[in-house]
Amino acid sequence: MFARALPIAVATLLLGGLAGCEKVDHENIDRWQHTSKGPAKLEKAVASDAIDPDLAAHAAANLLKRGDDRQVYAAFEAMAAGRRAQVIARLAPRMWDAARVENEHELPRGLQVAAKDALIRLHHWADEPTRQQIAGYLADWYCVASYEDRAKTGAIGGAVALRLVGAQAGKKLISVVNGVIAAPGQDRRKNRIGDELLLGLAVTGHPDAVKYALDIARMDRGDSTLATRALRALFKAYVEPDGFDAADREALVPNLAAIVDVARDDAIDSQAANDAVALIRAVGPPRCLAPLLALIGAPHRRAEFKLVAANNALKCGGPGAIADVVRALPDAGVYPRTEVDRRVSGEIARMSPRDQVQSAARGLLAEKSTVAKWVGIEALAAMKATEDAPRIAALAGSRERLVGYWGERAEGREDPTLGARARELVTQLGAPSDRR
Repeated sequence: MFARALPIAVATLLLGGLAGCEKVDHENIDRWQHTSKGPAKLEKAVASDAIDPDLAAHAAANLLKRGDDRQVYAAFEAMAAGRRAQVIARLAPRMWDAARVENEHELPRGLQVAAKDALIRLHHWADEPTRQQIAGYLADWYCVASYEDRAKTGAIGGAVALRLVGAQAGKKLISVVNGVIAAPGQDRRKNRIGDELLLGLAVTGHPDAVKYALDIARMDRGDSTLATRALRALFKAYVEPDGFDAADREALVPNLAAIVDVARDDAIDSQAANDAVALIRAVGPPRCLAPLLALIGAPHRRAEFKLVAANNALKCGGPGAIADVVRALPDAGVYPRTEVDRRVSGEIARMSPRDQVQSAARGLLAEKSTVAKWVGIEALAAMKATEDAPRIAALAGSRERLVGYWGERAEGREDPTLGARARELVTQLGAPSDRR
């Protein structure tokens, strides 16, 4: 009996040391929230391994409610992982009680917002069951009619939170968007689908949410910006995320055909089309290459679209795709040199490994296409491949015109021939050229 009683006595002494003669219980933890020395006692209660995890969680909750979040997070950083998981498992429901907003149309305030932010922070340290529990709380907090405004509240935005929640928020946000679209009173003017809502939909990583965002891009709601904003939301979610990890590209795969259709659409804004092409690339190799190659030669009202598609195809396929990508560029086309360099020849020159890239660029010089030969010599020159100067010089007599070479800066200048450009590049490489 004495052996079993000793640990209990030690624990009691430790608890007494935390609060003087005061017992560490739920009643005192609530009282300390409002006393001058209380915060220090609460901090000790959070940090001490001798405290029951539920009591430590209660102390942490009271500190967070006071705005003393740094102290709580510092304690969690120093805490052993197992102990931390125990405390956070008991803390999460307490923070949800503080964050909960009963009316979905009501905007949260003060403590509700702070508690929501705390739940997002706690997700990082929680074990998997508690993470799932927190994700459910956040889905309930955000996926409501007032999402557009709720997403802007607090220190952490809605997109960051829903990226943590993931796919389970997808269906819920689809219902929120449906509510915006189907709301009564839109006979004369349609409700605007906000940027936050579009981004929130995209970051959930749910295939149905991707499909819905693409459907929204094609909707006629009297909003000329809708397609651009919908594709930009998907771009931010899957290509260039800001403040969160990119969404799982597998959600794009079942929607690949629809994304290609958007990219091909001549009526869509140029930025939206470019974002659609980038989304195809985000699917990843090898699945991204075939649709991107097909887009290069597809008819399009924007002359530069084929170069955008080619650039993404190169990034998708790497050095092994150089020949196929350049062959897909229509020989009969307008090609401003600055755009060719930025999107194609320059992209090739930046690839690695160098020997494979250089070999592929050399191969382009033997193609029948004027554009292919031009891209080849530009890439070799950009790589400063002086050893290839004789190969470039061999094209010095070519008389094919590089149509559109000067772009918008032509100012009456005649487009140069392939041969003239070859001679210029040989000179840049510091080698003599054959001026035939």
